[in-house]
Amino acid sequence: MTGFNKKNTLIRAICFMSFFVAINVLCSFLTVVAPLASVILIIFLPLTSAVVEVNIKDRWFPIYAFATIGLSIVVTLSSIDFTIFYIIPSIFTGYIFGLSLKRGIPKLVAIFLASIIQAGLSLTFLPILQLITDKNLVDVFVEILRISNRFLFETALLLIFFIVALIQVILSYIVVENELSKFGVKPFVKVNEMILANIVGIVCVLSGLLISIFFLPVGLLFLGFSYYFLGFSIFYKFKTKNYVPLIVDGVVLLVQIVLYALLNGYFTDLNELTLLYILPALSLLFSICYSFLKKSKQ
Repeated sequence: MTGFNKKNTLIRAICFMSFFVAINVLCSFLTVVAPLASVILIIFLPLTSAVVEVNIKDRWFPIYAFATIGLSIVVTLSSIDFTIFYIIPSIFTGYIFGLSLKRGIPKLVAIFLASIIQAGLSLTFLPILQLITDKNLVDVFVEILRISNRFLFETALLLIFFIVALIQVILSYIVVENELSKFGVKPFVKVNEMILANIVGIVCVLSGLLISIFFLPVGLLFLGFSYYFLGFSIFYKFKTKNYVPLIVDGVVLLVQIVLYALLNGYFTDLNELTLLYILPALSLLFSICYSFLKKSKQ
């Protein structure tokens, strides 16, 4: 994809935006004629907005946003829920994510914040959608995905929304990363993202375990946060060839699997999910200790 720069004219930018507006409208149309397609298409929605924001001037983005929303409403007039629940949140998420990356915010932070915003907007639009269309989207998901344990699904709903949003944003980053290099975008502040991931991850583990005692759905959401930061920590370990912590991660993973198999009978169906905190807790804690020990020897 040919990158656009800040000196582009409005005409060229409109041509560029029109292509991605057409993609969004096509996605909206496909969900009307083939509702099952929405399960796959929602993964790619923030991508178009992120690519647009990265490639054009910030002040031109509203043109793209209003065109996408307006034409999507026209196309999905008989089933407007897709535009309300998917298109609108994805436009905001793509814009914020693209803007964050252009401003040089570290990808660890940008991806995490954009995922929370996407999940939060989707959850916010749930009651609005139900009010306008008289549809309960949870019922729709349960029916489409043929979920047998509805109570477990509803309890883990926050976590599920975050995971879906995270997949959307990571996919967007993979695509727009190449565009950012063309602009020479660099982080506005230098930060050791592996150490940041380890520390924030531990905070999420401790917070999640405490919150799970009082409100399990939010506790499970923090479980998702913990695994996000653990994933970044492991990524940087591979990148820096930090093999000792990686070996420990593998051992801890085996321990978690064994303990989960042995102990899950002593917990309720929901509380046994807290056993999944074992891996991020021990792995992130060891990574922090190993990093400090390594620095002290230098």
